[in-house]
Amino acid sequence: MQIPDIDKLIQSVVENLPKKVGPFNDELQDYLQQGLSSALKKMDIVTRHEFDIQTAVLQKTRSKVDELEKIIKQLESHLLKQ
Repeated sequence: MQIPDIDKLIQSVVENLPKKVGPFNDELQDYLQQGLSSALKKMDIVTRHEFDIQTAVLQKTRSKVDELEKIIKQLESHLLKQ
């Protein structure tokens, strides 16, 4: 999983570091990339796209459950009339 904004966050952090670390910016950026990616994976964060997909799946499932509940009620009603 790669969160697109990680690169922007890392770049912002690196740009705001004191210039004394100048020659180490690339190494520091790689280190921050690895650290942030690792931390985000541990938090089980998903992208907005992944979230939207799961929301659509959930809505579709909810709709099917509602439809099945309606059918069950109709069948129960039909059985009770017999």
